[in-house]
Amino acid sequence: MKVTILTNGPGELWGWVRPVVSELRRRGHTISLWLLPCQFSSGHEREAASFLGVDKLEGPSSAAQIWNAIIYEKTDAIIQLGGEIAFGTRMSKALGLPLTVYSYRAAKKISGAKQFVAYSEQIFNDVQGVEVIGDLVKDSLTMDLNPSGEFQSSRNTTSWDWPKIENSPRVLFLPGSRPAIRKAAFDWLCDLNEKLKKKIPDVRVRTLFSQFMSDSEFNKWKKYGLEPVRCGAGIAMRHADYALIPPGTNNFELMHCGLPGLVVAPEKFLKFIPVSGILGLLANLPLIGLKLRRIGVNRILKRWNGFISLPNRTANKKILNEIYGNITTEDAANEIFKDLSNPEGLAATREELLKMSGPSGAASKLCDHVVGGGIDL
Repeated sequence: MKVTILTNGPGELWGWVRPVVSELRRRGHTISLWLLPCQFSSGHEREAASFLGVDKLEGPSSAAQIWNAIIYEKTDAIIQLGGEIAFGTRMSKALGLPLTVYSYRAAKKISGAKQFVAYSEQIFNDVQGVEVIGDLVKDSLTMDLNPSGEFQSSRNTTSWDWPKIENSPRVLFLPGSRPAIRKAAFDWLCDLNEKLKKKIPDVRVRTLFSQFMSDSEFNKWKKYGLEPVRCGAGIAMRHADYALIPPGTNNFELMHCGLPGLVVAPEKFLKFIPVSGILGLLANLPLIGLKLRRIGVNRILKRWNGFISLPNRTANKKILNEIYGNITTEDAANEIFKDLSNPEGLAATREELLKMSGPSGAASKLCDHVVGGGIDL
């Protein structure tokens, strides 16, 4: 059986597609993977996808090229794991096949599609027929621990030597996957690192990057003492004491690894956050662009009761520490110092995160519905 997967990236590609591809391969199916246009692209999606072992890889291309090409796909089943849903519904309608959709937010019924989410809290507006199967990211993190090296690039390493030392906390920086944000965050994190060392002289910091980060950028971060590493999150997060992280899918990685942290979103980086559609064109204009971005952020905050991290949004309460707005490196350093000075609080956070995590096996459940005759529209 041939299965076509539509995705964008980068979080969806490595966190969702990777375990689904692994499960489909285990069952002996042929896989076609289409990389859709993505405003959050890291620029390494095709390189990352090339390590998944799919039989056919398309994209990334322009929206018009993908839109015209997908109706000629020859396949038996369609799964959409991220990206603009119009591409999936177009392929589904053109080929006369049902569409299977997995997301972190089911807000409306999608014609001709069966929807799956990780958690019941991700079903909005009383949408009917949505099934809760758990988080694919949890399956992906388990794959990071796979000693066989499956889905690993030649630059990735599964070795991790970062022992726990009393009074010397291990803090993991995660600057994100998009080059523009990383570039903007570099000076900010250098300054934060210095401020953190003044408050906690024995703190040990490492900066976690994708295995697809270039050597030149890697060496720059190393030169300035940010100790970059290329490693799977499932390894790095399980051997750290705390993390500094932007909002995004990787917040759920913290949750599944039981790693306390600070989710931070300084307003100074607001201009680097991509905005889709017509609003995206306006948001890039001088003067009014930043104002429109603030309006958009405020709407999102209102929708999620003021929370920016995915675990907090899912639980509708504060579990991970988070700060956003007009914040400085001093603000972030103070929050990290406060959390690390409270071991009982960190232990409670770790316990609550792991309690939320839920069971693994989402990829198997999703594939049961796609290739096991379990699709019920």
